[in-house]
Amino acid sequence: MQRRTALTTALGATLTATLPGVARALYDPRPHPWLAAAVGAWAGTLTYLDWSRPDTRVTLPCQLSVSLAAPQELALFFEFDDGPGKRVYSYERMAFDFAAQALVWSTGIAKPGTSQHRITRAEAGGEGSQIAFERAVDDRIDRHVLAVGPKTLAWSKTEHAASGTATLRNAYALQRVGS
Repeated sequence: MQRRTALTTALGATLTATLPGVARALYDPRPHPWLAAAVGAWAGTLTYLDWSRPDTRVTLPCQLSVSLAAPQELALFFEFDDGPGKRVYSYERMAFDFAAQALVWSTGIAKPGTSQHRITRAEAGGEGSQIAFERAVDDRIDRHVLAVGPKTLAWSKTEHAASGTATLRNAYALQRVGS
């Protein structure tokens, strides 16, 4: 009987150590607090500058689910209501390296892409956290500001042309679901 118990214990430990998807305590680092605050379900709107009519703004209902993929990495799932019977989805990952002031942003499945951004500001206060990041694209700078509070998430992208002209490309205004 002792041999059977020892064999069962050894086999169980081997299977637990080798099978993917089996939960184990790995003592990973705790989540970055600014990013952990964004985790959850959000609902609100996306307002953006229409690509076909640059003088027109479009506002869509939007849902966002945020989870942590690592201590400094967010996994984002967007769902947009783009008109009667039309739903649009987006899957994105944002890996922050606050020490190096860098962000790697991976977007899309059908047309995947990855972009490198420089974190220009990251701060937290009583009202939440704010992270600003940017990257050079052709002859402009794209600047993003992500602000997360206990009940609100705001995210904007402004394009800054070489001439100095700034254009708000899009803005999310979201409320935490259930608050």
